[in-house]
Amino acid sequence: MLFVSVAGLLWLNEAQALQLSMKRIVFEGPKRSDIITIMNNSAREQTYRIGWRHYRMDEQKSLVYIKEGEEGKSGIKWADDMIRYAPRRVTVPAGGSQQIRILLRRPRDLEPGEYRSHLWIVSEAPPEAFDPNRNKQAGQQAFRLTMQPAMTMPIFVRHGDFEAAASITEPKLVRSADGAVVSFVLNRSGNRSLYGDVKVICTGNGEFVASHIRGIAVYTEVKRRVFEYEIIVPPEKAAGCGAARIEYVADRDDTLYGGQVMARADVRM
Repeated sequence: MLFVSVAGLLWLNEAQALQLSMKRIVFEGPKRSDIITIMNNSAREQTYRIGWRHYRMDEQKSLVYIKEGEEGKSGIKWADDMIRYAPRRVTVPAGGSQQIRILLRRPRDLEPGEYRSHLWIVSEAPPEAFDPNRNKQAGQQAFRLTMQPAMTMPIFVRHGDFEAAASITEPKLVRSADGAVVSFVLNRSGNRSLYGDVKVICTGNGEFVASHIRGIAVYTEVKRRVFEYEIIVPPEKAAGCGAARIEYVADRDDTLYGGQVMARADVRM
């Protein structure tokens, strides 16, 4: 029998206490600077270290970490050589916040394209002391799950002329015990990434939004992403969800397509 420490579960909750004031930064046009605010919502002081990490997007797994030394094999244009930030290490009191200034130094001979790197913000706080024999009962094995509070945020640099388009293919809607399972492929074309929301709107009897997932991206290294997930439909509305419309809506802050429906597809069970 396995015994999970309650303290370990509390540490997992504490990992969710790190928040950032924005989800991404995009440098395009004349923009040269921005500010991120780190918010420590935990009950104790935290020291955060800030650095870079490189990720590639996968059709199935969203982001995959690229090991150091393998960045050049990805074909992705990285942005971190053009970005400066300060400070690089901050101590934030419980319930407090700290601003990080981000500056772009774009080379004059920069080749046109979209560049991207991920800012990595991680807590330096060591795990609390754990006694494996405390609260341990006969015949039980005690262990503790720990996590370092950490977040990543993509920073984009766009230089040149850009366009992008999206389409939704292979839509399916299958009834489940709690509603329905929706699946589809979100396709991207053009020379820049897409970022927006996916809505599943039941249309069988009137219209209502059954699912709204925010922050769905398709980066330049992939042409498509595959999605499958369950949507919960209340029993009193289940009859109205025999048909649905899937929409991909560009983020409101997108300078080219803000708020536009980039793709849609109709589907029936």
